[in-house]
Amino acid sequence: MNRFTCDRSYENDLKEYTEQILEKSGVSSQSAEREIMCMADEGNTVAAKLYADLVFYKKVLRKFPYRDAFSLYLRSAGISVDDTGSLQCSGVSYPLSFWTIGYYLVNYHRESVLLKCEPIGLIDSMSFNDRLATALELAAACITYINAAGAINLVGRILREAAQDADTFAALKPMINETIADRDFPEISLKVTSCETAEQCAAIAELFFATAAQEGYVYACNNLAAREANRIIRMSRDGKDDEFLKECIMKYVHYLKISADKYEPYAANRLGLFYMTGEIKGKAGKVVVRDYIDPALAKDYFTKATVYPDANSAWSFFNLIKYFHKDYDNNIELLNEHMDYIKELNPEVYDIAMEL
Repeated sequence: MNRFTCDRSYENDLKEYTEQILEKSGVSSQSAEREIMCMADEGNTVAAKLYADLVFYKKVLRKFPYRDAFSLYLRSAGISVDDTGSLQCSGVSYPLSFWTIGYYLVNYHRESVLLKCEPIGLIDSMSFNDRLATALELAAACITYINAAGAINLVGRILREAAQDADTFAALKPMINETIADRDFPEISLKVTSCETAEQCAAIAELFFATAAQEGYVYACNNLAAREANRIIRMSRDGKDDEFLKECIMKYVHYLKISADKYEPYAANRLGLFYMTGEIKGKAGKVVVRDYIDPALAKDYFTKATVYPDANSAWSFFNLIKYFHKDYDNNIELLNEHMDYIKELNPEVYDIAMEL
């Protein structure tokens, strides 16, 4: 039985937030953000999650933003730590925070912005397998109450990780069987079969990725595109089955396009490179397929990668300067502007851009 439960009182919290803040002050105004902080202090679980987001994304400055945000996510989820160090859930919970805490447990000091974040004692006290098992339990609990594409994708990530390592699979198998295997998820129209082998685990992971992608979750789309890229590289080197290779290329483009059209910079930049050079990059290297080159489309996607910028957008500014240099020949202001963006977003790319 999943220990992370929800008494659905968050529905009243969500109504209070909507009526008292969203409808009166909007989403991103300073007034709205201050009201969110006050409402969180009064015990509203939805506001506590939104307050945590403000800290996590550094819209509210803190010396230890990721640690402080983590504490707020725990509060939002109704989770505390007992004297033995075990997590306890009151049930007065906003289920979306279950997913976010699971995200922390999987990515802490491994990936994303949490790669180099400040120490978080609770997570440090857990073994890696305990972190993955708890994250799986949290993500499954979230899906039970809320159709959250991020939680669906997180289940896929954990299952894929388990499937790739025999010891990890053995350690997580009891939790997989307890929370995922042989279970219906009517909230996301998904039925999961048994999970007795690593191969079955990998197949179920793909099922969760595909479901998250259908929900339009960009990181699930990126995961599936990466899978197709690795398959394309392997098939290209083996020189087998041209028709299936074309099908995989179309899937690669399809998944990247879903993500890129939602202004996700990594996907948009990868799609821009595909249309500019034919490049498909994966873990085992890269291949070039020139039949699909279309510079106009490439420019569109490089530009799209800069609309909602992050560190990956620096590469798109770089690629615009590299491949469409004529746009800058008589526009030094535009060149300086884009170089400034590169420097701010990713200084390592700036050093490379200086050599163009």
